[in-house]
Amino acid sequence: MVGKRVIGSCALPLVLAACGAQEAWRADLRYLAQELPRRHANAFHSTSQERFAADVRELDAALETLSDDQVLVGLMRIVALVGDGHTHLDLPPNGPRYPFELAWFGRELRIIAADAAHDVALGAQVVGVGGRTLDDAMTLLAPLVPRGENDRRTQLTASILLTAPRVLHGLGLAPPSLHAAFALVTREGQAITEALTPALPREITTWHFVTEQPPLWLRRLSEPWWVELLSDRHTVYLSFSRYPPEAEFRERSSELGRLLDRSGARRLVSDLRRNGGGDFTLVRRYLLPVLGDRRVYAIIGPVTFSAAMVNALDLKRESNAVLVGEPTGGRPNSYSEHGEFPLPHSGLRVSYATRYYRFGEDADTAVEPDRRIEPTWQDFLSGRDPVLDWILAQPE
Repeated sequence: MVGKRVIGSCALPLVLAACGAQEAWRADLRYLAQELPRRHANAFHSTSQERFAADVRELDAALETLSDDQVLVGLMRIVALVGDGHTHLDLPPNGPRYPFELAWFGRELRIIAADAAHDVALGAQVVGVGGRTLDDAMTLLAPLVPRGENDRRTQLTASILLTAPRVLHGLGLAPPSLHAAFALVTREGQAITEALTPALPREITTWHFVTEQPPLWLRRLSEPWWVELLSDRHTVYLSFSRYPPEAEFRERSSELGRLLDRSGARRLVSDLRRNGGGDFTLVRRYLLPVLGDRRVYAIIGPVTFSAAMVNALDLKRESNAVLVGEPTGGRPNSYSEHGEFPLPHSGLRVSYATRYYRFGEDADTAVEPDRRIEPTWQDFLSGRDPVLDWILAQPE
């Protein structure tokens, strides 16, 4: 993924008018239509080649009537046709966004963090945007994300796009100014409309969390891997949200093994709830060997995807781990690995899958937990983690 690119005299990736917007977009569309099927391991595993070509022709014919943001969502829709979670058009990471973070609790979508200017929205339930209900907005957003994994993955990925101003504008859910009107129900039950102003990530300097004492798994969010010996002295908790580079991964695994031995801990909890993937071979080479015969629990959820999903299965099969939480956001059998290429004029990057893996049964749509526990809004608000609570209540 990249930020703003400069090609010739045009600042990219999203505003192409100065260079002849329609022709620039048309060249990008044709490049996409050629390169994505050529590079992907099997671009037509979920959609037909005829459907893909028809959607390309439809967008090409409409280019002269569309804004940049409408073209953007059109390109996202075409890439999403491929269907697997590793194939998508990536928004620029440094582009504008709405300054809040969302989380699902059952069918409720809540604002769990916001910048200081929008404290009134903290904890509110999102019920609509741009004059449409949340259900209507999700129906518009769903075709922009891959839908070949499972429903939870589709719901999660689509709701993330609610923080993307240009996507909402392209769908008609925000005006050209990008000041979107979000319909909310506050924690006190009051219906309000909050007009949110987009900001660049570097401009959002102060985040407020909905609870002063978040549960353990939502602390130290910037750290990819951290370990804590819990107060019962018998349990080591590993927050594993991203994969460090190999040398660092090897050293961290060794440190974990030394802590397990030194403390005499009889139980390890590996929390994968915020892990979206990486190199699954690292766990097999460096983490599994240090676990010994201790009782292992792995916490999973809809964000657990790709390599993290595979490693949850590894922990279960090789270390007899008990999987706790919610189903993963990916299929055990799916197209995976990661390649990417930029579109030549806009600079937008297209991610695609390069390999097919089979880790489960044909009917599997997710890795299912052995013990399913779905935290409620009240659990979250009070700082409780019923998943970790259940694990700690089990006999050692």
